[in-house]
Amino acid sequence: MSRKNPLTNAVTLALLAGLTVSPLSGCGSSEDRANATSGHDHHHHHHDPEVAAEIAQGRLLIADQDSDTAYVYSLAQNKIIQTFANAGHIDALQTSPQGKYALSLDRKNNQVNFYHSGLRVEDHGDHDHAYAGDVRKVLLQLNYATPNHYQTHGTQAGLFFDGKGEQGNPVDQFKQQAGFVLVTDEDIDAGKLPYQKLNSNMHGTAEAQGEYVITTARLNTVGSPLADSLVVYHQHHDHYHKHQDLTTACPSLHGSGSAGDYSVFACSDGVVSVHKVGDEFSSEKLPNPMSIANTLCQRPNRPASPSRIGSFATSPHHEFLVGTACGQPHLINPTTKAFTSITWTTDKNRKVLSYEFDRSGNYLLLLDDLGKVTILDVAQNFKPIKTLDVITDGVADGGHGGPTLVVNPNSDDVYVLNTAKKQIAVIDPKAATLKPTIDLAFTPSELTWFGVIKKG
Repeated sequence: MSRKNPLTNAVTLALLAGLTVSPLSGCGSSEDRANATSGHDHHHHHHDPEVAAEIAQGRLLIADQDSDTAYVYSLAQNKIIQTFANAGHIDALQTSPQGKYALSLDRKNNQVNFYHSGLRVEDHGDHDHAYAGDVRKVLLQLNYATPNHYQTHGTQAGLFFDGKGEQGNPVDQFKQQAGFVLVTDEDIDAGKLPYQKLNSNMHGTAEAQGEYVITTARLNTVGSPLADSLVVYHQHHDHYHKHQDLTTACPSLHGSGSAGDYSVFACSDGVVSVHKVGDEFSSEKLPNPMSIANTLCQRPNRPASPSRIGSFATSPHHEFLVGTACGQPHLINPTTKAFTSITWTTDKNRKVLSYEFDRSGNYLLLLDDLGKVTILDVAQNFKPIKTLDVITDGVADGGHGGPTLVVNPNSDDVYVLNTAKKQIAVIDPKAATLKPTIDLAFTPSELTWFGVIKKG
C-alpha cells in the first residue's frame, strides 16, 4: 500500500499563516519540505488550528493482525493518515518515555524499530513553532534476542531482551544472553542506545533510576526461564559498569515497576522493594499478604498454580503502585511497606487482565475477563464508581497477549482494542463514560499513542 500525505491542507494553511509545518527529515513529499523561510514573521505569530489539533491530541500507531502493516491514525482528523506496508512482524507497540517515538517489538526476528510521530514543538523563547508532518521510521534498529518487558519511569525506560535458551532454559546451556537498553528520547534522536549483555538468558526486566539500571540475574534457577536475583548497573556514556549486587532473593521473578526512588520486583513469595539513596541501593522483601499466600490461581485451559503478583501499574503522581495476583489488584506502597488487596467487585470469579492509571492519576481502570472496565476513584480509597461494558462479548483467555489499556497523556481518553469488532473503544474515566468507537477496516492487534506530551 502506498503512503499517504494527508496534511496537505494543514501545511498550506499553516504556510499562509506564517507557521512552519514539516517533518523532522527524511520524508519525500513536496509538502514535507516546507520550511521556516516561507513568510515567517518573528514578531506576529498566527496559530493554525489543524496543526494545533494534531499536536494537542497526538496520534495512534496500530498494527494489523493479518499482515506486516502498521497504520497511523490521526485523532484530530479521525482517520487513518498513513500506511506502513512493510512494518514487519509486530508483537508489541510501546511509546518512548517522552512520547516522541513509537517502539515496535518484533520477537520473531529479534528487532526493535522506532517511528517518529511527525509532531514536534520548538521553543523559540517568546513563542513556539509547531510542526506536523509524516510519521517516519527512523534508521535506528536494535537487533538483540527477544525484546520483551518495557518499563517507563519518568523520562527513561528500561527495555529488556530475554535472549534465547535451550528447551528448559538451563543456565549453562543458553544460546544467546539476555541484556537491556536504557531508552531515552534524546538517545533515540542521537541514534544510539547502549546495550548491556547479561550473564545468561532469562525472562527478566530492567528499571531505570537516573544513571542506574536495576536489572535481573539468573544465578540459582535451573529449568526455568525466570530470573531470581537483582543487580544494579551504572551507565557511563556508551556503556555500563556493574555497580552493586542486591542480596534479597526473588524466586521466579516476573514483573517490575518504579515509583520515585523505589523500584519493586514481583517474586513468587512477595515483592522485593529496592530503594535508591544517592548512589547506593538497599533491598527488602515485602511478603505476600494472606489474600495471595496459600492461594491457587486457576486460568482457562491451564493447571492451577500458586497466586503471585506478576506485573504493576504506576503513575508519576503517586508513590505507590498497583499489582495484580491472579487477576486481583493489590496496593503496594514501598514507602510505608503496605501490601493490601483492593476490593473492586463482589464477583470473585472475575479477573483483571489489564490495568492502568489515567493520565491524572485520579482514576485506576481495570479491564476484566468479561470485557468490562471498572473505574476506581483513587482518592476515595479505590472506590469503584462505574463499570462500563467495553468488549461486549468478553475476553476468551485471561493470560498474556489479551487487550490492554492505552492512556493518552494529553487528554482524558483511554483506549482499548476490540479486535473481534475491528474497533478501538474510547473511555473517558473522568466522565465515567464511553465515547464513540474508532472503527477500522482491518483487524488490529497492537496499539500505542505517540506525539508531543503537554507540559505541566
